[in-house]
Amino acid sequence: MTNEYLSHIPLSYAEHAHLGWRFSQQQVLRSRYTWLPISLSELARTSAYFPVVIIQQGQRWSMVVLLDDSLELQANLHSAEEAKDQFQPMCLQAYPFSLMPYSAHKSGMQLCIAETALANLQEKEVLPLFGDNRQFSTAVTDRFHLLHRMKIDAEIVHSACELLAKKGVLVLISDAEKLLTRIKDHSVPLYRIDIDAIGRLSREDFADLQMHHAMVLGIYQYSSLFHVSKFHRYG
Repeated sequence: MTNEYLSHIPLSYAEHAHLGWRFSQQQVLRSRYTWLPISLSELARTSAYFPVVIIQQGQRWSMVVLLDDSLELQANLHSAEEAKDQFQPMCLQAYPFSLMPYSAHKSGMQLCIAETALANLQEKEVLPLFGDNRQFSTAVTDRFHLLHRMKIDAEIVHSACELLAKKGVLVLISDAEKLLTRIKDHSVPLYRIDIDAIGRLSREDFADLQMHHAMVLGIYQYSSLFHVSKFHRYG
């Protein structure tokens, strides 16, 4: 999710006890975000419906669904309710919350919320942020725990993608390949698995990829690109 922390603020009882939060998945999908990160545990299901690509931001690797293309496919192939059931990645389940590091003088992560999700508690469909004991509400606590699981998962994905790159089995997706419709509009390079390079790996390198989740991640990513033909069919 591009610039995912720009509008997120730390959540505190002192400042937000009188407020609640609301969430609309469609609001997120219509937002400025250009992709949604995919966790390793949800990759199998996601790759069954949408093209998944690998991106690198700075030194960090992740797997994502490109939001604009996926929405196009989602609109053409499924009803709204079906699409909701088929594509609810963890990042959408956790939204509008995120984790951010504390200041340099304090270790750990703090729970933050998108400012646009804050609302008056008296408004319709607004959920409480805190309970009577000044602790996070059950719904907020569930998302806090989910975000921590996502953070652990993200480290596994990063390490697996980093290993794929080290073994030389990632290739940059170019406009000439015509795999995705708006590659040039994305500000970071997009990568895919080079299946031929996989076949040229030594037995030791192949085993190394298997041992670190990289092989299964790569195979799911490669197979997900078969959905690209659906974009062109309905485009």
